[in-house]
Amino acid sequence: MEIKTLKTFITVAALKNFSAAAKELYTVQPNISRQISDLERELDAKLFIRNTREVSLTETGQILLPEAIEIVANNTRVTNLIKAAKHKQHSLKIGYLASACSTFFPQLVNQFSTLYPEVKITILEMTSKEQLNALLENKIDVSFSRPQPLLEKKKFYCSEIYTDSLVAAIPNSHQLANKESLTFSELKNENFILFKPEESMDLHYHIVSNCEKNDFSPNITSHHGNIRSLMTVVSAGLGISIVPSCVEYLGLNECQFIPMQELTLALQLNIYHCGTTCPAHVTDFVEFCNSKNISLGHYIS
Repeated sequence: MEIKTLKTFITVAALKNFSAAAKELYTVQPNISRQISDLERELDAKLFIRNTREVSLTETGQILLPEAIEIVANNTRVTNLIKAAKHKQHSLKIGYLASACSTFFPQLVNQFSTLYPEVKITILEMTSKEQLNALLENKIDVSFSRPQPLLEKKKFYCSEIYTDSLVAAIPNSHQLANKESLTFSELKNENFILFKPEESMDLHYHIVSNCEKNDFSPNITSHHGNIRSLMTVVSAGLGISIVPSCVEYLGLNECQFIPMQELTLALQLNIYHCGTTCPAHVTDFVEFCNSKNISLGHYIS
């Protein structure tokens, strides 16, 4: 029994008229009659009592009707499940650190999308901490973030995209803004605007330890969870900060970014993805990224 034929049988039973069923199914009456006759021949039983005005179900037809409805409904359910599975299988959710990815990420995603148009890509701007939680909760497939030491190496694969250095972010109105380089001793009396320690513990420790090596504790006036919030405060002249040099490419004209020889911490940008039962299209994306020569401020195809 074909699903199409069972749908025709259900429609005729509901409308009690072959012509009305043909109109409902956008076909002609002979097609309806032929399908019903084929079904009756297959079952070796009459399903309808026919007269000039309407048709009614035989006893066999009454037995078949609820079963046919269930078969059609189950077919629809299974079809929808398979479609949903295919949709999910080809869905790629990417978490990314905006400040670290601005120079290459749009072009990277665009090129992959051109090669794999069947993959539906969703990109989500997240802090490194948010990406950590999203990976663990299976809310994203791929993460572009700073190192995530809490991720189990056996379950998550990691590869480096590029390595960044640190610079001092100084508002244009500041007396130090025109210097070619700075030392921590020159920042002794400044207000420090820093990232939240939980977002980048290594960075926070590096800044504080360098201050202590120069015989002072930094006057930290605020902590921020994302670069835009932090740089807004710095641009307003409320303090200085130590940031990854990638921030220079965000087009922030209110600040100067000045190198400091004492800033020796290298900040990696890594790509992470789940290493177990990883869909092929996720692996394809990671391999595509690793095949590219990506450096800070420059993306080579």
